[in-house]
Amino acid sequence: MHGVTTKQIRNDFNLQDGQTDIIAALVTVPTYLLKEENKTLNTPIPCRNDKDLAAYCGKNLPDFTGYDTVATILKESGGATVYVINVFDENKHKTTVSETTVNLTNGKYTIDKLGISDIVVKNGDTVATKDADYTVTEQDEKTVIEVTKDGNLKDLTSVKIGYAYADVTKVTAADFVGTVDEDGIRSGAKAIYNIPALYGDDVNVIIAPTFSALKSVRDELTLIAEDFKARTFLDVPVGTRVNAAIQGRVKATESADLTVTSKYATIALPHIYRYNQYTDKNELRPLSPALAGMRIRLNKEQNIAKSLDNTVIKTAKGVEYPVEFILNKENTESNALNDKGIATVINYKGEYRYWGGRNCYYPSNSGIETFDSPVDTANFIEKTIQNGSFVMVGKSINRAYIDNVLAQIQAKFNGWKNPENQLIYDGEVWFDESLNPAEELANGHIIFPYKFCPLCVAEHIEYYSYIDIQLITQALGE
Repeated sequence: MHGVTTKQIRNDFNLQDGQTDIIAALVTVPTYLLKEENKTLNTPIPCRNDKDLAAYCGKNLPDFTGYDTVATILKESGGATVYVINVFDENKHKTTVSETTVNLTNGKYTIDKLGISDIVVKNGDTVATKDADYTVTEQDEKTVIEVTKDGNLKDLTSVKIGYAYADVTKVTAADFVGTVDEDGIRSGAKAIYNIPALYGDDVNVIIAPTFSALKSVRDELTLIAEDFKARTFLDVPVGTRVNAAIQGRVKATESADLTVTSKYATIALPHIYRYNQYTDKNELRPLSPALAGMRIRLNKEQNIAKSLDNTVIKTAKGVEYPVEFILNKENTESNALNDKGIATVINYKGEYRYWGGRNCYYPSNSGIETFDSPVDTANFIEKTIQNGSFVMVGKSINRAYIDNVLAQIQAKFNGWKNPENQLIYDGEVWFDESLNPAEELANGHIIFPYKFCPLCVAEHIEYYSYIDIQLITQALGE
């Protein structure tokens, strides 16, 4: 070779920002309304748009949480990936209606429910045959049993009918908490751990609308949120008033047990009204889906350093009950709630806003980690560095290796403190030889310390006001 050549060297270590738009939602779905191929149970399924919503959540039935949850998140976020984990089992969660004699009207009997199964129709003790003697159809949100013209029931005015119907009230806290069986099959909340394995996605927000008001479910979500370093928004039982909630944060009571102390958890009340297009009514629903969607919206429109505090709730059409709020008054219901680490909803000049920046680490602790956004920012930075460092595992440790790690992480810190999209005040990474003795390096263990400080949250703005009468003479003198 006589000349000049160039070989391009690829640098695999290139830190990409962690995900901030992935939600895991534990819900109940009326699977009996879905096509067979769209029915799921204890399996995460991604919903990203209205088509997925209809396919995997059916309709917005008042007693089920799936449709309302996903629809609310999509509206509030402007776009997110919601991994729906349905825990409603139509084969398990049902109520049996014993055989009874019913009258036929024009050869028909109507059951005022959908999700009917295990139908038995008899003429005396003789069991009739489906499709030959009778048919089962769904009409106007009801189930119609109709005798056939040529069947064995055609001349009867009454028959015996027994059946079972899908009953979402049979779902329990245990269904939401879930289990891991001897084959490693996960159900309920434990199925959240399958999301990275099945789809390669991180989880940023975890909710179980309505059912997170149950202590056992709340505790499970909090533990999983700590594992994922994710935010979990927790509901309170419908009807929980201000004083009961405050007492329940201090000590568990019969009416409320809100004794959560995790910095990854947020509790908010009251419930809000959202519009249901299927009933054409505003219906009382839990806060958590709205908050999950709002968190994703802020992550996209601003960044994860923006606290959820003082954010408009787009889907709120009303509140379960008004919470007293006066901007410059300390002794109000909103402040009483916030002082106990409970966020709330206020009506400020006609807009419903989320009010509160603290997480459940407060008030048993104080400081920057009791605010939602600094904790979320710290989690984002940690996961960004950890996930980006995956490609560095298995490489040879030398000076170039160390310099590459330091350069990439420091570049991220420098970008994160850029005023145009600031996440932190400053950050620094370094290599400390005292932390990395030869014995540890030889054993494949290398340590890189780093430090940073997330942005603080303006919770209390105070002004000093002075009346200066000397300004009179200055004004008149002019």
